[in-house]
Amino acid sequence: MSKRLRFIASTSCWVFALGQSAPAFAQPTPSPSPSASASATPPAPPPTAPSSAPAEPSSADQYKQHMSNGVKLFNDGNFDAAIAEFEAAYAERPRASPLVNLALCHKSLFQYPKAIAALERALEHHRDTMEAEDRAAAEHAIAEMRALLGYISVEVTPPHAVLYIDDDALPPNAKDKPIPLGPGKHRIGARAEGYESAEELVTITSADRDKVVKFALVPNMGWVVVKTGDPEMAIALDQQPMALGEWAGLVEPGTHLVQMYKQGGAEYAFQVLVVAGKAQEVRPDVGGVPIALPKTTPAPTKTKKATPKKIAKPPAPPQRGFYGLGTGGAFVMFGEDGAGGIVGGRLGYRTSTRVGFEFMFDYLNNRIETTSLATGRNRAVLNIARVGGGVRLMSPGRTTRFVASIDAGFAYKWLNAGDSPGAVPFGNLDLGLEFDWGGVLLGVAAQQSVFLGGDETGGAELQDPRVTLGLGVRVGYAGW
Repeated sequence: MSKRLRFIASTSCWVFALGQSAPAFAQPTPSPSPSASASATPPAPPPTAPSSAPAEPSSADQYKQHMSNGVKLFNDGNFDAAIAEFEAAYAERPRASPLVNLALCHKSLFQYPKAIAALERALEHHRDTMEAEDRAAAEHAIAEMRALLGYISVEVTPPHAVLYIDDDALPPNAKDKPIPLGPGKHRIGARAEGYESAEELVTITSADRDKVVKFALVPNMGWVVVKTGDPEMAIALDQQPMALGEWAGLVEPGTHLVQMYKQGGAEYAFQVLVVAGKAQEVRPDVGGVPIALPKTTPAPTKTKKATPKKIAKPPAPPQRGFYGLGTGGAFVMFGEDGAGGIVGGRLGYRTSTRVGFEFMFDYLNNRIETTSLATGRNRAVLNIARVGGGVRLMSPGRTTRFVASIDAGFAYKWLNAGDSPGAVPFGNLDLGLEFDWGGVLLGVAAQQSVFLGGDETGGAELQDPRVTLGLGVRVGYAGW
C-alpha cells in the first residue's frame, strides 16, 4: 500500500495526506524549481508588442489554483474558506480529488453527514477514476463516520415549511425520513413565509435512532386572493399596483384597501380585514369571502409590486369611515326679535367619498313673543330639542371640502319650563366648508331649519311653522 493510501485509510491522518501526498486526492503538482533551469543563460528573445489584455487562465490552471489555495487554507485551519476553494475546483473539473478534500474539511468541522455525502458522491460519480485502495479507504471512512451518527425525525406544520439545521436549509423532502446528525448540540429550525419561525436546541448522540422534534408554526400573515374576471382589469393593494386579472399573496394582518379598476371602465374598492392564518377571496361583486387555505401545496409567497406588464396607477381610494362632530352656533328666527343659540352633535358613517349618513341631535332656544287668552301678548323662552337623521354630501377634497347635510326628524318644543305638547316634524339644511387635518375636522356652516305644526304649547298660541337661519361651527374627528 502506498504512503498516500496508508494515511487516507485512517481518517484521523487525512490532514497529512492533504498536505504531503501526491496529486490524486490532494494539492496540484508544484511548478518546476528554478534550480532545474540550464546553467547557461539563453539569449534574450526579441521584443514583442505588448498584449492588449492578459490571457484568460485555462480551466486546468484555475483548477490547480483552487486546489492549491484550498490546501493552504486547510493547513491554516480556515476550513470554511477551504471548502469554498475545493467546491470551485470541482466546478472547474469534476473529479474525485476535490470531493475527498471537501470531506476532510467537513470532518474537521465535525459535519459528518456532509463529509459522508462528499465521499459517497466521489464513489458514485468518479469510482472508475479511483484506485481500488482509494475506494476502499473512502468506504472505510464512510463506515467509521456513519457509526458516530444519530438520527432525528422532524414533524412540522405547515408541511411546506423549510427545515434548517445549524442555519443550513435542507431539501424539501428531508423531513420524509430520519435526518442524520453528528453527535453534539444542533439548532433545529423551521421557517415558512407567513408564519413565525421556530427553533429548538437538540443534543444528539450516536445512540439516538428515533428522536422526534415537532414544530407547529404560528401564522403571522393572511392570504388574500383577488379575482377580477377580466384579464385586463388591474389590481392594487393599498394603492400599489400588483397584477392584472388575478393576484394572490400574503398580506400583513389588519385592514387593507383592495382596488380593481380599468381605464375607462368600472372601478371597485373594498376595505378587507386580513387575519393571520386565514384566507379570503375578493371579487368585483363581493369583498372578503373566506376560503380554505391549501393543505397540500405551499402558501403563496409575498408578491412584490413588479409585474410583467405595466399597470396604470390606481385611482384615489374612496374615503370611508365613521365620524363625529360637535356643533354650536347662533341663529335668528324669522318673525322674532333677537338671536338664539344652538348646540348639538352629529354621528355618522361615510359610505363613499361623496356620501355619508348621519344621526343628529340638537338643543336650541330663543326668546319669542306669544299670545295667551289669559295674559295677552308676552315674551317667553322657546326651547326646542330635536333628533333626526339624514344624508351628508361632500366634495372629494382630502384636506378641504364643501359639505351639505340634509336632515329631518322630530322636534319637541316647550315654553320656559312648561310641558311639551309632543313632537313636530322639522327639516334642516347645512351648507358649509370643512377642513381635514389627518382626521381632525373643523368647519363652518350656514344652517336653515323649518319647524312644522304644533300651534299651541303651554296654553300659548305660537306662530308656526317657524323658520330659522343661523351660522355655526363644527369640530370633530373622522376615521376615514
